[in-house]
Amino acid sequence: MDKVKYAIVGCGSVSGNRYFPHLSALTKGQLTAVCDAVEERARRRAEEFGVPYYTDLDEMLVKADFDLLVNLTNVQNHFPLNLKALQAGKHVYTQKPMTVTVEEATILIDEAAKRGLKLVSEDAGPIFPVNLTIRKLLREGVIGKVVWARSRCTHWGPAIIDNWPTDPTWFYKKGAGPLRDVGIERLQLLTALLGPARRVTAMSGINQPVVVVRGGPNKGKRIEVEEDDVTLLTLDFGDSIFAMLDTAWVNVRATRVPDLEIYGSKGVISKSGGHAKSREFILELYRDEPELGIRGWTEVELISPEQPLPPLQVLGLAHAIDCVLEDKKPILSGEHARHCIEIIEKAFIAARTGITQELETTF
Repeated sequence: MDKVKYAIVGCGSVSGNRYFPHLSALTKGQLTAVCDAVEERARRRAEEFGVPYYTDLDEMLVKADFDLLVNLTNVQNHFPLNLKALQAGKHVYTQKPMTVTVEEATILIDEAAKRGLKLVSEDAGPIFPVNLTIRKLLREGVIGKVVWARSRCTHWGPAIIDNWPTDPTWFYKKGAGPLRDVGIERLQLLTALLGPARRVTAMSGINQPVVVVRGGPNKGKRIEVEEDDVTLLTLDFGDSIFAMLDTAWVNVRATRVPDLEIYGSKGVISKSGGHAKSREFILELYRDEPELGIRGWTEVELISPEQPLPPLQVLGLAHAIDCVLEDKKPILSGEHARHCIEIIEKAFIAARTGITQELETTF
């Protein structure tokens, strides 16, 4: 196999903003088909890339020639479409979260293992150079023993983003919400850096019962919010190492808080930047070792990859293609995704009951 043939299901806002503009950088992969329930969206992408299109995944699984399904649909469709693809003998690369429940995640993991298929799940943050640099600093003990970490994931949400190109209603319905849509990205990174979490506690609820779409073709549409739109959670990693995560959709995107800070016994790692338009990160290190004459902040140079990387928007898909092509075990594994899904499930239970929840999965 010289190239991995892949097909995309879901031609909406996520694929349009993050994937289709960068597919030409995936030199080891070849797009061979697209699918979307909205025929016009599928047809437009098919014409752009010169491939056949489908409006039904079952039909594409039978008729199209591909090895890897790229699932870029809404959260609520991730599990059933991923399962169909695996049962049809296709490798799967899926947007996060892979599923809504741990039970569903386990079904996918078992199905992939039974058939010898790769199951790769976004978010790709753990393999970004900036985060590999952080991991290296932690392993080398540059900031001493980790004490706690803080990750920020509050922003304005799709209904408030100017000119959102599709109907954002599903983001606010059961099974979606900010913790599953974007909070899972931070959970995947925190656990990649600090290891599997052992316990979770949280506060969570619906702060804005109704949101009004600010721009785009659905401007003015009122959306009733069914899933929690604000969650604050705390993770216990054992050995008195903790982490905090905020995730919410509010009407403004304004903060001076770094995306991630990790506090250690000898220093602090601080990361900011990396937003969708620039993808440029700032990584700073504070060291407090007066016996060595060191006290203060310095900017850290990021790890240089051995080979040029594709745009970060498609780095996860490039990883999935490599795993299929070279028969490698994914770093962005189904097991890791399942652990983060359990954290989310148990966080909601903790918020409802007021009782800290033990975590059972690992990766």
